[in-house]
Formats: sequence, structure tokens, C-alpha cells
Amino acid sequence: MATEKVFRARINRRRIRELFLDGEYISIQDLKDRDDIRLEQKVQKYLSKDISDYPSPVEFHITEVAHVTNKTSLEDIWESEGFMGLNRESLSWWSLKINEVDIRAAEERFLEKLFPDITKEEKTAHPPFLSEFTTSPLFLNETSRYGNFRFTFPLTELMEAYKKQKCEGQEPILRIYETKLFKQEIEYVVLVHSPEFNEMFVQFPLLTSSPLVAYDGHQIIWKAQAICETHNFRLAICGNKAVAQSKYPFQFYVWDQLNFSEYEGPRILLCTPVFPRILCSQIADVHSKDSSRGFISQRESAVYPVI
Repeated sequence: MATEKVFRARINRRRIRELFLDGEYISIQDLKDRDDIRLEQKVQKYLSKDISDYPSPVEFHITEVAHVTNKTSLEDIWESEGFMGLNRESLSWWSLKINEVDIRAAEERFLEKLFPDITKEEKTAHPPFLSEFTTSPLFLNETSRYGNFRFTFPLTELMEAYKKQKCEGQEPILRIYETKLFKQEIEYVVLVHSPEFNEMFVQFPLLTSSPLVAYDGHQIIWKAQAICETHNFRLAICGNKAVAQSKYPFQFYVWDQLNFSEYEGPRILLCTPVFPRILCSQIADVHSKDSSRGFISQRESAVYPVI
């Protein structure tokens, strides 16, 4: 009988202690039942709570990803005209960019599960409720904990660039990299790498084996288990309606997110042959929209605050 792997602790680049488990995605319910996690008092402060009556799981179909950085790293990106791994594993990190349209679409999928006989017209006419629950930092696109500057790309563009530059035209490989656990945050990490490095990463299962995350070549399908950081509402079913009702007292709980780590190796993931320069102090959101100009275009507005 194989011995169950246990979470280990490390200090990350932000000098924060994190627990991690390689090659597995551990659901929130399974985390609650693990002996090694029961010993973590700071984690148990939130994880051990029994929060009921909130939407879970919620299935999001995501087509955009974002790379958030600080001013120093932003200047390095402009200078190198691309992205490179900054840590010893040569990984560059990308988070999901979930907008209001994504939330509304997820809400309709959730309604289909609650009410299997609901019609398209009834879904469209149903009063919004999910946005009352999407309060974790994952959904706060106006701010970031990781820096003042955000690059946003369609997932298909990023993967196509990676395919051409890193994989010699072959399809990238996606694997279950790790589950990371903080005091209140649970992070699931997808590893993306070239088929050239299959042997290096063979110990990590293919993403196709995950019940929480899938990739269909165009979008990420993610079943979020905890979309609230602060629970101010409870989900109530009133006839054929799902309603967000005020909850008192409010409750703090864990929240989960999904991130991508791309193995860059010694080569930079180039963005465009001629990388445009703009004043760093004027950049709020660097967004790829016009593929005819190359991998990146940009807009200028107020700087995102750091939290």
C-alpha cells in the first residue's frame, strides 16, 4: 500500500510561508479531512469552518489569462520583449482573468444544475445572484496583490505563441503541478511545458485526469469550490429562483483559485518583433486585442493599486 504524500512547507518569493503538495489537486473537503492539515492552526482558523448555503461548485469557462508584475519586472519585460521564468524552476506565472460575462455564463450553468428543466428564456430572465458571492481576490480585476501592472491575453494567443516558440509546432503538455495552501487561500497550479521536457515532468499527472480543471484547446474549464472570501450572503432557493439573502453575522472562509505556470527554460517567450514602449507610470492594463500587430497591444490609464 502506497504511503500518502503529505504537504510540505516552504517560504515563497514573497517571503510568505506556504504549504504545497506536488502532483495532486486536493479538494477543499479532502483538505478538511487530512491529518497533516489538521496540525496547521493558521489554516484551520478558516478551513475548519462549516459554511453552508453558498454556490459550490461553480463552473467557469475562461478564455483570458493575466500576468501581473511590478515596475522593475515590467521594465525587464519591455527590455527583453517577452516573458521568462524568474525563479529557479524557470516558470512564468499566469492567473485567470474572469469578467462579468464569465460570471453570468457560470451563473446560467449553475441554474441548469439547480433546475434541470429551466428554459433558456427563464435563465436569461433570472435575476442575477452569483455576483454577490464572487468576492474573493480572484474576481477583483481592479486591484492585484502581485504588482501594479497587468498583461492580459486571450488564452488561445498565449498557447499558440508557446506552441510555436517552445514546442516546435507541437501541442503543449498540461499537467497537474501542485496544490498550494495559505492561511485563507487554496491555489491549484497547472504546469505547461513542451513535449521536449516530458521526461523532466513525467512525475506530474496529465491534466486530463483532474476532476476540477480541464482544457479543451480554447478555454479553461474550472470548477471553483469557494468563490467568496467574505460570506455576506447565503444562497436560498425560493420556488424556481435562486436568491442571495443577507447573512449575519458574516463569515470569513477559504477561497480557491487556479494559476498557470509555463516552463520557459533558457529561452524567453517573445511577444512581438517590435515591442512598443510607453511610460511605466501610465500603464494600468496591458491587453492583447489586435493580433495583427503582434502578440501585444496596450492601453494607458490610471495605475492599478497594490493591496
